[in-house]
Amino acid sequence: MIEKAKSFISHNREVIRFLGAAFILLLAWVLFSSFFPSAIQDMHYFVIKPQADASAYFLRLFGFEIVQDYLVDGCEARLIFVGYGNGCIGKGCSGLELFLLFFGFILLMKGRLKDKLWFVPLGLSGILVLNIIRIVVLSTIFYYKPQYLDFNHKYTFVIIVYGAIFGLWLLWVNKFASAKE
Repeated sequence: MIEKAKSFISHNREVIRFLGAAFILLLAWVLFSSFFPSAIQDMHYFVIKPQADASAYFLRLFGFEIVQDYLVDGCEARLIFVGYGNGCIGKGCSGLELFLLFFGFILLMKGRLKDKLWFVPLGLSGILVLNIIRIVVLSTIFYYKPQYLDFNHKYTFVIIVYGAIFGLWLLWVNKFASAKE
């Protein structure tokens, strides 16, 4: 039994290292979130505000009359369609956890530091742009077809955004993780 365990560990050393490091990062995030909730709140707002501003800009370009406010009624940001209603951009919409998930995956994977130094910011920028597009499209759905908002918010865009992050991870694994210095 002990020999089987040693063999398993030796054959799966990299996977075990990755999972152990991922667990430690997750534990650190949970502890940080538990002991410093106001810092997490500030981080969400720091990420949401520019996304709300960019989303409002694009919605105005498309002809919508938009007013914004921040930190009201449990929303980090609201996009208010004048004369119609408002959409809340809350903590769950910030993308903060997605940014950290992507960053952690790439950080823990094998690969050259110089590749990580450009791939991580480029990937984070791509996720940010995708999240702004998500907010704009969901806002448009809210305005024209509100009955479809809940489904698209819960399923369509979750699949798209997580799919994009998975695609970036696959790109890293297939193109950069095994690159030699």
